[in-house]
Amino acid sequence: MMKYADLENSAIKLLAHEPDECKDPNVCSIHNRTNHHMRGFKQFYRFDREIMERICSHGVGHPDPDDYNVLQGNDKGVHGCDGCCFRFATEEEYNLFNGGND
Repeated sequence: MMKYADLENSAIKLLAHEPDECKDPNVCSIHNRTNHHMRGFKQFYRFDREIMERICSHGVGHPDPDDYNVLQGNDKGVHGCDGCCFRFATEEEYNLFNGGND
């Protein structure tokens, strides 16, 4: 039976599978998330690509590392990256990635 689930850091509810379908060791972007560095980003489900994204503070959608289709290789994770899905040691490294000191 499908149930509504809250997306992380978002007011959106998504009709999803049962939580018991994704208990450890299964990873799930809705019910069993890993502790990746984008956990503080808002979640948004892309119906056109059937993947979960994380929206960074710059408004860019990055594929959620816990998304099933991304993990299975069904989606290549192509996106307009601003670097937020990488771990940068410093703000200077982030600015160099983005081509300036914005």
